[in-house]
Amino acid sequence: MALPLEVARSSNQSDITGTRVAKAEVIKILRVLRTPSNDIRTVGMVELGSGTEIIQPVPSCDRHQKLIVSVLRLDADQSDEEICTIAKCIKKLEIHKNPLNMAAIITTTMLPGCPLPRPPLYGMYPVKEPGDPNDLIGGRVLSRKWIDLDLPKLWKSACNSLHTDLCKGFPHELLSRIRPTWLVDVKRQCVISAPEDCSYVALSYVWGNQPTLKATVGNMSQLQRVGALLSMPIAKTIQDAIGVVELLEERYLWVDTLCIVQDNESEKHVEMAKMAAIYANSAITILAVQGKHANSGLRGFRGISEARNLHQNLHCLEKESRVIQFPIEPAQLELGSHEPVWGSRGWTYQEHLFSRKRLVFDGDSVRWECAAAIWREHVELSLDLKPHHNDIIRCQSLLKPSLPDLRWLQVILQDYNKRSFTYPEDALYAFAGIAFSTSQAFAGGFVSGLPIAFFEVALLWQPHDRIFRRVSRDPEKQHCLPSWSWAGWSGVVNFDTKSATDFTRNSKSIEKSVTRIVSWNYHATVDAPGKPIHPSILANKDLWLAKQIECASLGWTKHSTAEGLESFYESPDPTSPSPYFYKHEAYPGNEFWYPIPLVQQVSSIPSILVPYISCTTRRAWLFPGEELSKKNGYRPILSLRIDRKVWAGILQPHDSLDASNETLQDPTRAVELVEIARGFCRDTTSPWPGIEEIRHPERPKAGQWYEYYWIMWVEWGNGIAYRKGLGRVQRQLWEEQRGELFYLLLG
Repeated sequence: MALPLEVARSSNQSDITGTRVAKAEVIKILRVLRTPSNDIRTVGMVELGSGTEIIQPVPSCDRHQKLIVSVLRLDADQSDEEICTIAKCIKKLEIHKNPLNMAAIITTTMLPGCPLPRPPLYGMYPVKEPGDPNDLIGGRVLSRKWIDLDLPKLWKSACNSLHTDLCKGFPHELLSRIRPTWLVDVKRQCVISAPEDCSYVALSYVWGNQPTLKATVGNMSQLQRVGALLSMPIAKTIQDAIGVVELLEERYLWVDTLCIVQDNESEKHVEMAKMAAIYANSAITILAVQGKHANSGLRGFRGISEARNLHQNLHCLEKESRVIQFPIEPAQLELGSHEPVWGSRGWTYQEHLFSRKRLVFDGDSVRWECAAAIWREHVELSLDLKPHHNDIIRCQSLLKPSLPDLRWLQVILQDYNKRSFTYPEDALYAFAGIAFSTSQAFAGGFVSGLPIAFFEVALLWQPHDRIFRRVSRDPEKQHCLPSWSWAGWSGVVNFDTKSATDFTRNSKSIEKSVTRIVSWNYHATVDAPGKPIHPSILANKDLWLAKQIECASLGWTKHSTAEGLESFYESPDPTSPSPYFYKHEAYPGNEFWYPIPLVQQVSSIPSILVPYISCTTRRAWLFPGEELSKKNGYRPILSLRIDRKVWAGILQPHDSLDASNETLQDPTRAVELVEIARGFCRDTTSPWPGIEEIRHPERPKAGQWYEYYWIMWVEWGNGIAYRKGLGRVQRQLWEEQRGELFYLLLG
């Protein structure tokens, strides 16, 4: 494919006095640059030398100097003296070739205490010349202003003809049946009812604070008129996307502002819950990663959008040895934006996660991502360029029928829950699509983001990092952010993933265990009657602990623990080892301590979004004390004491800290604690059982096991309790302090 050879010749290609690169280092650079893809792992990291060895002031300059100086950005009008100062701060320079995108990258190690920042990263590629080996993947000299109009269609065709499996569609029967209600017809320039089973392109972008046209009950009929979008003020990014859809030889575009009626709340919530499926079923998703708002556009398509401003430098090292250089962002070593707004927004998480084929606009460049490849505009097309991202593969594993596992939820929330929302009250709505798509793994679905199958364990989530209470923009919708759910807080959270999966027979030594002690109900309103939350997995565990479990459902068989070589696995109740374990025909490679509900049929299990849960429980008041360990820094773990004297347990506050972030705003006041579960662990520090207080010198010790209650710190408002923190109190001390049973309503 012919490309325009208009090259951006930056000012750094003028002669630069005061630098020299030794010939030996040039040979090293060329050797790495020209390493074929098949030999790349044999080269590794090649050390070039220190800053003073590589960059030395001399009266003259040559072509090699320009490359090093340009890569280190020492060419921005610095004097020889300034360059020497910088060179002295560089302990060593190294070059390696990234096997994922074939870029040669020079990295620097700065001397300790150096006040100068580490230089930015650049990716370098050799420009292939006649006679170069076929397996050498070269860079392409690009137009600074314009993207090749044929490139998106070429990538689409190559993927369709060469790739199978995930590139053809997600293996999820229920998900594949869900289609958009409305689409933009780019040929007729209007919104239409989505034709059955039609191919369409989806757009992922950020709204920002720009005013833009939205579909409403009032203008929906107008939007359906042929040619309506030609005269209506649609956002620049959407307008450009319509042109890109035509380049891809597709006809339909799905975009939220025009394909969801924004002021019809009931329809809006239905469509929002379908968004994971909408992106999963799209032929291609356009990701406007670089855009800061809806009017940023998709720059670089002549006749469709504005010109871009691509940064590239072309260097000539030896005779017929040209090197093309591009700035790259350090996170994924790709051409891209530094901390793009798109990557910080909650809605774009699932849009990225579920999209099988992506046309990514970032760093004034474009690339193609799918399950089998990443192809970049600035790199020659090659089947050897495999994806470095694993989210498409991870998404596939989530969508396949599998055993319920809290670990996948924790992995997703590590990224999702620290993202921002224009409307924070959307946090659970944006998660609904993810929850819906995993219905084959979790029997019963979710209640406000917590899986019902092991609800009590999921309720014991704790901050991994500093978290902040989400506050809705609409005061009347604060109830959409329940304090007891992770969605009510912004930040990374952890689950007790091992306690949630202790039904699997795979651990030689159990760390700790959780036991149910209360029954929960959920409520749509304060006055609505409660509906029971049935944690089916934990309920089966209760029956197993009571020695009442049997192979009640088809597919389960009972076996003696004496079978096989792994008879030494420890059960969830190590105080009373079980002589039996179970197997299921659907998972012949797995062994279970007790049967669990497995989703066998594809069915629709909607997420339950409710603000309130309730139970009957007990409470006590204890005083927060000293911080256990400064190592936690971001968020203290405080001792809990009886009458400010006797150590009783620990508390991890979620908020209400003083300015130092080391104690509560009022440490002299006792806090109200309610019991929500019971637990135990081995009374040992090696191996560490995973609870911070095990090393506390004042902790009561009584034999092999340490028993405790999980307690939640609550504060009340208008008869409703709100979660403020979580902790544990030694069992005997808690039972001595707790009061009578009472009704708890959490909001």
